[in-house]
Amino acid sequence: MQTDLPGDAVLPSPSPRATVKAVDVTDLISYIHHTMGYPPRNSLTAISLAGSSLGAVLRCDWDPAAVMTWPAHSAYARQFAAHLANDRRADGCVAVLFRDGAAGAAEAGPHEDPTTESDRLLAVALEREFADVGLPMMELWLVAGGRVWHVGCPRPAACSDHGTPVSLVETSVINASLILEGSLVSAEPEDSGLPAPAEDYTPDLLAAVVHIAELGVAGPDGDEMATALVTWLTGWEHVLASGVLPADPYARALLAAGLIRVQWRDCLLASASFSLGRSVSGAVWLGTVPPGVAERLDAEPCEVNGVLFTSVILAASQRGPDWQRIAHLRSACAALLPEVAGHGASVLRCLAAWLEWARGRGSVAGRILEEVHRDDPEYPLGQLLGEIVDRGMLSGWASRRETAWSATARRLG
Repeated sequence: MQTDLPGDAVLPSPSPRATVKAVDVTDLISYIHHTMGYPPRNSLTAISLAGSSLGAVLRCDWDPAAVMTWPAHSAYARQFAAHLANDRRADGCVAVLFRDGAAGAAEAGPHEDPTTESDRLLAVALEREFADVGLPMMELWLVAGGRVWHVGCPRPAACSDHGTPVSLVETSVINASLILEGSLVSAEPEDSGLPAPAEDYTPDLLAAVVHIAELGVAGPDGDEMATALVTWLTGWEHVLASGVLPADPYARALLAAGLIRVQWRDCLLASASFSLGRSVSGAVWLGTVPPGVAERLDAEPCEVNGVLFTSVILAASQRGPDWQRIAHLRSACAALLPEVAGHGASVLRCLAAWLEWARGRGSVAGRILEEVHRDDPEYPLGQLLGEIVDRGMLSGWASRRETAWSATARRLG
C-alpha cells in the first residue's frame, strides 16, 4: 500500500482568513484535488474531520483485484485507519474511492450506479476500522465514469448528490476560492516526473567528484574536511533559501559531487528540513562531521538538535519541517539531474524520492525508486527507501495535520 498527499506549490503556514465552507461532495473532492495537487487515480482518499473543520488528507493506492476477500478488505481498512488516526485532533472522517482520476472522463448515465461488491465490502470494513480508532466515517463516495456515487445508497432518490457529474468540481465554491489564492491542480504524473540523468560524467563533474573524494582529514579538528564541508553547505544554503542554483557549471557540479559523502548528504537533508544551524549542531553533537564545522558556522552542538538530526530520515520529528526549503531542494535535484551521471544521479533521484515520501506522496516516490533500481540496483539508499515505500510506511510529518505538507496551506470548515 502506498500513500500520497499534496502537490508542489506551498505556502508555509495556514492563514486564518482563508476559511471557506465545504457545502457538498464536489467541494470535498475539490479540497482533495487542491491538497494533493492533482486528481488521484485508483485510490482511496480520506479527509479527517475535527468538528466541522476539514483536516489531513490521506491517499492510498486501491486495486480491487488485489483485495478480494473479506480478510483482505479488513486488513487494508485497518492499516488505512491507523494512518489517519495519527491526526490527533480528528474526531471523524469522510472518504472517497477514485476509480478514475479525470473529471473529463466519459460520464455514466445518472442511474447506472457502478459500485461493486468489493466497494461495499470496503465500506463495511472502513466503517468498522475507523470506529475502532475513534474516527467514525460519515460518508464513503465513489468517483467513477465521470460521476460521484454514494457507496451503499439503498436507492438513488434517497441519497443527495448521487450520480453528480465530477465536472461540477470545477464550479465548486472551494475550487474557485483556492484558485483565487493561487492553488493549481494538474494531472497526476504517469512516471517519476524527473528528467533523465546525463549519460556520462562531464569534465566539470569528474573534476568535482575527484576533488571531493580526495579530501583528507588534516589537523586535529579535520580542518581540510571541515573547510570543504562548510563551503559546500554554504553553497547549498543559498539554493535552499533562494531556490536558485549557481550559474557556473563547476559550482553546480560541486554541489552534486558532495552528495557522494553520506555524512554530507545527511547534513543537507537536515538543513533542508529545518535550518543550516540546527543541522550542523546536531551532526557535530553526533560526531558525524568534524567539530570545526560548528565553529566556522557558529552552531553550538547540542543534544536536542542531535535528536532532531536523527529523526529526519523517517520524517519522525514532532517539529514540523520547513516545506519551502524542501521544495527548493526538490527543484534543485530535478535541475541538476541532467548534468549528473553514475551514483551522483542515483543520490539525486533518491533525495527526490525521500522528499516525495516525506510529503506523503508514496506513489510518486515509488516511481522514482523504480528508476533508481533499474539503473543502479545495488545503491544502498535506494534499497532502504524502497523498503520503506514498499511496506506502505507513512512519514511521520505527513501523518499529522500540524506538520503535514499542504499545497493549499489553509484551514477549511
